[in-house]
Amino acid sequence: MPDPYETLGVASDASAKEIKKAYRALSKQYHPDRNAGDAAAEDRFKEIQSAYDTVGDETKRKAYDRAQRDPYGGRFEGAPFGGGDPFAGGSPGGGRVYRAPDGTYVRVDATGAGPGMDQDAFTFGGGGGLGGIFDQFFGGGGAAGGAGEPAYRGGRDVDATVRLSFEEALEGGRREIRTSGGETVRVKVPKGVRDGFKIKLAGKGDPAPGGRGAPGDLFLTFRVTPDTRFSRDGDDLETTETVSAVEAMLGTTREVKTATGATVRLKVKPGTQPGARLRVKGQGVETESGRGDLYVVIDVSVPTLSDRAAEGLRQWADAEGVL
Repeated sequence: MPDPYETLGVASDASAKEIKKAYRALSKQYHPDRNAGDAAAEDRFKEIQSAYDTVGDETKRKAYDRAQRDPYGGRFEGAPFGGGDPFAGGSPGGGRVYRAPDGTYVRVDATGAGPGMDQDAFTFGGGGGLGGIFDQFFGGGGAAGGAGEPAYRGGRDVDATVRLSFEEALEGGRREIRTSGGETVRVKVPKGVRDGFKIKLAGKGDPAPGGRGAPGDLFLTFRVTPDTRFSRDGDDLETTETVSAVEAMLGTTREVKTATGATVRLKVKPGTQPGARLRVKGQGVETESGRGDLYVVIDVSVPTLSDRAAEGLRQWADAEGVL
């Protein structure tokens, strides 16, 4: 697998806080919402998610670091194995290490292979030598990575969509979905989730062919149905309130329903212009990191005047010099 530290651009001894900070910055940079139609960016986003899944979790990180220091888990005697290939390297004792299809490692001392080799090292049926060894450990194939080794591939990653109403996205919570393998899993919907936001469910993709190898991952994209009354910009919401021309000129108050159903009193000052945006602090979208604001856009309705009213308005306008 790619080095998760390198993927996140941090040192292997980076703190959990540094790793999380790097993950957030890269996730934001390569998020599909910002790179629509860019397949390379989406692949990079998946790599970032996978890397953080490995080293962002304390337990998984310790296991990964331990495996990096000792990839053979201490199962073999002697000094670390030599050679450039960690899966088929020569050991100082003269043996070689091979990887079996199930992921385990086997050290083999072949008979009469050169100076320093144990001449009583064990042989296998079928003529002995490496051919017999491979028959026993790899089912008649070759060394790991060779032409005779069966190709064990993991399951495919799966992309799926979770559709939410505007209210469901604001509230968040738990939701049950069914995977391609028929498994029902409970998914946490982040409170205030945005349209297009993605999460990864490790190991919930397609199973590996024949049941061998790790299953793929499931990437869920949340799709939020737009609301007829509120539009969203980040964590801020915007709605429109209509007042009459007289109310705009003289000032008024309005009771406005927020997205959560609460009622707030909005003061429209005298002389408010059409299109003015009045801010109601803290009444936007609530997320785990904070809460946005609600902006009320003022729309001014101009009434149809009677002849008498029009004449009176004209006289006032003449006197004020606004015509």
